[in-house]
Amino acid sequence: MSKNIKKIDFIFVGGKAIGYRCLSFLLKKKLFPKYLIPNLDDNGKNTFFHKSIVKLAKKNKIKILTQDKLINKLNLNRKKFDIIFCLGSTQILKKDILTKSKLGTLNLHPSLLPKYRGRYSLVHAIFNDEKFSGVTAHWIGNKIDTGKIICQKKFLISKIDTSKDVYQKFTNHGFEIFKLILDKVLKKKKIQSFALTKTTKYIKKSFPNNGQVNWNWHGKKIYNFFRSMIFEPFPPPFFTIGKKKYYIVSEELLNKKKIAKPPL
Repeated sequence: MSKNIKKIDFIFVGGKAIGYRCLSFLLKKKLFPKYLIPNLDDNGKNTFFHKSIVKLAKKNKIKILTQDKLINKLNLNRKKFDIIFCLGSTQILKKDILTKSKLGTLNLHPSLLPKYRGRYSLVHAIFNDEKFSGVTAHWIGNKIDTGKIICQKKFLISKIDTSKDVYQKFTNHGFEIFKLILDKVLKKKKIQSFALTKTTKYIKKSFPNNGQVNWNWHGKKIYNFFRSMIFEPFPPPFFTIGKKKYYIVSEELLNKKKIAKPPL
């Protein structure tokens, strides 16, 4: 790190592939968060699906807190941090945390906002036969996924891409955007942003048709449904015959004898 670049005082919130990759990059730069808030399903062990940022934080002696414990800490010392990174988080941050940052709280959302606000945005984009998706870097605002936008990166969803493929594209592009924004933060450069002129309906944590294939759909819709659901952290898609439920799982998952569970 060059002498003209100062270190920053920050909090890190998140997990999953994008969170792990960004935190690893920060640590390589000798930038250590004061506190870390991991996703609730991160038990400190790497899984078949994601590496654990709890494990990474413990290895680097970073203090791990829940949101409530962090709020207690922040209220005691009354200090403000330079920035909060919220990357790959499955939790909605409380206002008592958001107000403790000078620059704001940076989030990377897997869609071209204002389209597909909310959870599982890539899944719904594939199911709806979108040709493109992208990454939106924005400051977290008062409502979910409505804060000021810093930049966006558009990428193609090919006809054979699954949710797993598109999430990898999001992770790769999101990581490059994170590095560019981090460089501006470290050099104390102004980060331009603009407010959305419109918004869209928030998508709650749900899968298309609740994860059940409808054989009455036309062929392309069925094809898109299966593409959207192929991402092993998700529960496998299913269909029913009579009162029995049947799941459709990948050969890889069967060979590893893994049972997929829905993420938090």
